[in-house]
Amino acid sequence: MKKNIILILIVIFNMSCSDNKDGDWNDNIKLSQKELRFDSLENSAIITTEGDWWWISGIFFKDGQNFDLSNVDTTTNNFTITESAFTLERKNGKEISIKLYENTTGSERILTVGLQAGNYFDGITIIQSTD
Repeated sequence: MKKNIILILIVIFNMSCSDNKDGDWNDNIKLSQKELRFDSLENSAIITTEGDWWWISGIFFKDGQNFDLSNVDTTTNNFTITESAFTLERKNGKEISIKLYENTTGSERILTVGLQAGNYFDGITIIQSTD
């Protein structure tokens, strides 16, 4: 009987140990590219995703300029966000088209697009040079 109790305790202890951390999600967005480099002229790129259950959690330039997304439902499969410095379009749930307009700021611009799917967070960074 004593051996059975010890065996049961060992089994329970082993089952309670796990390599996965609580809240640790696998990549369920699967971006085709996470970082892009553009010259100072107007440029665009298309980034694909394997998953389609994601949304945009935020868009900002490194200098602190944030963009209000409250008027756009970024969970839908098709939408467009147009700002003075860029246009972002989601097509068919799995394609992101990003166009940055000419960089006339005199300094490097870094645009970050934050993506979220459940408790998984990812992002796209675009670095646009000055020359």
